[in-house]
Amino acid sequence: MPPAMSPQTLDRHTIFLAVTGSHAYGTARPQSDIDVRGCCVAPPALRLSFYRAFEQHQHQDGPPPAGPSWDAAMTALRGHPTAGALARASAQPELDLVIYDLSKLVSLCAEANPNMLELLFIDDREVLLARPAWERLRAHRQLFLTRKAKFTYAGYAQSQLRRIKGHRAWLLNPPTREPLRADFGLPESTVLSADDRNRINEAVSKTIRDWGVEDMELGGAERDVLRERMRDFWATTLRCADATRLDDQVYTLAAASLGLTKDVLQALKQERGYRAARKQWEQFQRWQRERNPARAALEARHGYDTKHGMHLIRLMRTGLEIVRDGALAVRRDDAEELAAIRDGALSYDELLAEAERLQALLDAAERTSALPRAPDREAIDTLLRELLLESMR
Repeated sequence: MPPAMSPQTLDRHTIFLAVTGSHAYGTARPQSDIDVRGCCVAPPALRLSFYRAFEQHQHQDGPPPAGPSWDAAMTALRGHPTAGALARASAQPELDLVIYDLSKLVSLCAEANPNMLELLFIDDREVLLARPAWERLRAHRQLFLTRKAKFTYAGYAQSQLRRIKGHRAWLLNPPTREPLRADFGLPESTVLSADDRNRINEAVSKTIRDWGVEDMELGGAERDVLRERMRDFWATTLRCADATRLDDQVYTLAAASLGLTKDVLQALKQERGYRAARKQWEQFQRWQRERNPARAALEARHGYDTKHGMHLIRLMRTGLEIVRDGALAVRRDDAEELAAIRDGALSYDELLAEAERLQALLDAAERTSALPRAPDREAIDTLLRELLLESMR
């Protein structure tokens, strides 16, 4: 990990702090956590060093750092319309805090990262601290709205959907015991040594990477699109209707291309199956052990994780609004409806149908969107360079 800035240095160089998460969306409950995100301009001693670097500062479960910037932010937080009641409960409220370096934040915004874009468009009432450098960046925020948002917002939504489906499978058919090697036709001692497996896996991974798009000079969103199209191609080519088995079949094809014998391929397949089952078992145990009791009760009652369902719909709707209207509304006009989804207003089948409907609207909106396909990288780079040079004076 890169060395962190001292609290005093971080305080001096912070240019923006805001309340984010459910409070910013308008869906917070009285017990909701306080999430604060911010931006700083790392000083030249870090930015120009060949051995030191700074990308972000993370702080959880404790009082915030001390200093004039934090004093001003905490004063604003105590008067915040949604977080105020929690903030007043303690002279130094506990926060979930992340502060990003300006260069990293700008880079992520250019890639249409949903968590970063919302910082540029957050409602004024959530802002705890905003210095001139941030206000100038925010004045150019339209530079960062592109059709990439279709892919990033839909991608984040799909991540929520995968969690929903995974947790639902555990609800309906929970694992009853720890997987054994014998379940996969494996002896108690491994057939292939760890060194042999590592060498083979490294060679197979390199082959799959060579088939992929990771080295292409494309933005993250474009790579995501190509990656999904390639997965569709592999699924068709390998006649794999089950998406969960596709990675295994691609792995097997890559391993076979290396000239491995059938016995080695079979041993690899069995070992991978066993290790995947072990990983699933460990994830299931962690899920049971760590999930919030109230959230677990909702999940049991409605058959899926309704909080993930709320975020799925919020992300899809926000992405649609960006691509269709060229606007990003962080504070949600549909906050009450989203809160109702979190409370189980949609059945599991209704949630899937709504997600599919929104995806179709998003696909159609992207085809006719007035937004550029990609950001103006030169304009963004010039803006960033000017902000950094100004901060060094």
